[in-house]
Formats: sequence, C-alpha cells, structure tokens
Amino acid sequence: MSDSPDNKSIAEVVNPGAEPSRAKMRGTILSLSWPPAIELMLSSLIHMVNMVLVASLGPAAVSAVGITSQPIMIPWVLLQAFSIGGTAIIARSLGERNMADARRSAEQMLMLAAGVSLLSGAALYAFGGWFILLMGATPDYYPMAEVYLKFSAVGVVFQSMMTTIAAIMRGAGRTRLTMRFNIISNITNVAVAYPLIYGVGPFPSLGILGAGIAVLCANVVGCAIALITLFRSGSLPIHPRVNMIFKPDSNIIRRISLIGVSSALEQLALRIGLILFTIYVVRLGTAEYAAHNIAGTIHSYVVNIGSAFSVALVSLVGQNLGAKKPGLAEKYFIEAIKLCLICSAFFTTLLLLFPRAIAMIFTSDPDVTANIIIALRILALFVPSQVIQIAVCGGLRGGGDTKWPLISTMIGVLGMRMALGYLFIVLLEWGIAGAWLCWLLDQTARMVIILIRFRRGKWKTVKV
Repeated sequence: MSDSPDNKSIAEVVNPGAEPSRAKMRGTILSLSWPPAIELMLSSLIHMVNMVLVASLGPAAVSAVGITSQPIMIPWVLLQAFSIGGTAIIARSLGERNMADARRSAEQMLMLAAGVSLLSGAALYAFGGWFILLMGATPDYYPMAEVYLKFSAVGVVFQSMMTTIAAIMRGAGRTRLTMRFNIISNITNVAVAYPLIYGVGPFPSLGILGAGIAVLCANVVGCAIALITLFRSGSLPIHPRVNMIFKPDSNIIRRISLIGVSSALEQLALRIGLILFTIYVVRLGTAEYAAHNIAGTIHSYVVNIGSAFSVALVSLVGQNLGAKKPGLAEKYFIEAIKLCLICSAFFTTLLLLFPRAIAMIFTSDPDVTANIIIALRILALFVPSQVIQIAVCGGLRGGGDTKWPLISTMIGVLGMRMALGYLFIVLLEWGIAGAWLCWLLDQTARMVIILIRFRRGKWKTVKV
C-alpha cells in the first residue's frame, strides 16, 4: 500500500515527528489537492458540456438554467455550516487521535444534513417558481426555469447527503474517495442529458426537461455510491454507526454550530448578495444574462484550483493544530499560496490570449459572444486574488476560524458588489463590463482582508 495521504491516517503524514522540508510539504499539499482538483475540474467541465447542450436550445434556455442556480444554493447555507463545523472537528480530532469525537461528529453531520435537505427540498419544490419570478424571470424562459427547478429541488436531498459525506472524508484527508463518487455522478449527468435533451435512439427530445431529469439521476447515483463508500470503505479511519446517526448529541451539535454559525451567515450573505446582484444583471436583457451565465460557468472552472487547495488546507491546518503544531500549519499555508499563484498564472494567460475561442465553445450568437469576451478579460484580472482567497479561507475554516471569511464576504459581496453593481450597471449603464468589474473589486478586497487575518495568526488559537 502506498504511503500517500489517502492510504493511511493523515495524522501520520502531517505529524511525523521531524518537521518536513518545503518540498515534502508541497508534495503533501499536492497529494491532497489533486484528487479534488480533478473532481472539481471534471465537474465544471461536465457542467460546461451541459451548458453547451442547453445553449443549443437558445439564450432563453441558458437564462432558465442560470436563474435557478441561486435559489438552489439557499439550502447550502445551513449545509455548509454543518459541513464546515463538522470537518473542522473531525480534522482536529484526528490530529489529537481522538477517534470517538471524529466518529460522533460524522454521525451528527449526517443527521443534520438529512433534516436540512428534506425540508429545503420540499420548500424549493413548492415555492421555487414564485422565488424566480421575484428575481425577475421573464415570460420567455420562466416556464423552462420552473420545470428545471422542480427536478433540481428533488435532487437537493441526494446532493446534500453526497456533499456531507464528502466533507467527512475530506476532514479525514481521504480526497481520492470523494473524487471517485463525484466523477461517477457527473459522468451520469452527461450520459443521461445528451439523449434526453436532443432525443437519441428510443429517447424523446425533451429539451430543458431532459436536462432536469439528468441532474436528478446524477444526484441519486452519486448519493448511493457515496453512502456505500462511507460505510464499506476499508481505507477510512472512521466509520459512522447507522444506529447512532439519528441520536442527537447536544455537545457535538453545539460544537459544530459554534464553528459553523459564521459559515452559515457567510453563505447566507453570499447567496443574498448573488440573488440581488442577479436582479441587476437580468435587467441587461436575455443575451447579456445568457453571456453572464456562460462566463460564470467558465469562471467556476478556472477558480476550482483554489477550492482544491482549500480542501488540502482544511485537513493539514486542522490536524496540525490538533497535533499542537501551529508553526507547521502556517508553513503549509505559505506553500499553498505559492502553488496558487503558479496555477492561477496559467489560467490568466489563457483568458487573456484566447477569450473568443473559449466563448465560441458555448455559442455562435454574436451578441452573446461579444459579451462573454468582455467578461473573460475582466475575469483574467482577478483569478489570482480569488484563488488565493478561496484557498486561505479553507485553511482558516479548517482551524475553526470562520469569523473573518464571513467579514470578508459581507464587505465584498453585500458591500462592494451590491453598491458598485447599482452604480456600474443601473446608473452608469456599463453593461456586462460593469457587472464583472464589481466582481473584480469584490474579490480583490476579500483577498486583502483574508491575508491580513492569516498574517496576524490568531487562527492558531481558536478552540473547536
């Protein structure tokens, strides 16, 4: 068996006695981050393929899928809180070699996720149509958006469980396991979407309805495989007990909540800000909003590398703090930031040199293409800042420090992006350029705030 982080207790890797060299630290970071990087890149790639499939139905279909993404993200406010709080406790407990706390945290995370997903899925199914009307959905794409949203609402239940299981495994440093079931889920999505959208062989052409069915199928398959992996994998250091999942543990729930409440408020601020910001962008028209959604899909693909390093830092920071090695945790932060800069330079270069070629992958509509090019050129300017911000926030959360990611989001999204969005989009009428300039200034401000928090070092003393 290989001595990679996925094949033995991560505490043995991050707490080997002698302090590792910089090369060894970079190797550990890359060992933990490449599986989620592939997972996220493939997920975004498949989402891009889905967007291409939907884009062939016209700008209205792209707008329909895009406007549903915001209400669907609302359940993640509480889910993210439980996941981040539980992951921090699992990572810290494994660093302390307290297996009982790690297992009990996993059990409580599953219980909380089941309750949140069932309630939120039902609410979205019943009231989601009203919500997207409130956001500004227009008659040319509202019927398609409502259909897609109902299938996505049912899928929330399965995707929530899959996301929670992934959070448990990442807290334990088992990033390869999460990669496997997420890859299968995403491949299922495309395999079902193509024949159902266009009508291949015996399948009828269902258009946007086919895309909704595909999303639901992918979530069901991914959830099933995640559950099997969680309870049957021999490489996990912790295995939840089925008979204990629905037995509340007030102490663990309190600890998860204390860590996660800031993350919940952060996600709430982010979702409210994005929903309000979407209302600004919808005012620009169907072509501009379609371009904004396509550029947003490309954006999510590009910044995934920050999320991958974030996953690595959650385990490395949490478990090194648990092992009473805050200095080593700080060094992992620094090495991860260096790797973020190297990787983001590659994507920045692509976006600056080939924006038209990238846009043409998604659409041949000249108006949509022109707007995508504008957005991508501005995106190129803030890729490094957002990648670093995402990665460092992950490390802070792994240490239980969730307050400053919340503060940075409040300032960046609810402050700068909303105020500047009104100025640039509504008053100055700068169109999609104004929308993406808001994004640039938002991400730059958040990076500065997060790096200041990191350098002050108070995250080293947060209790979980």
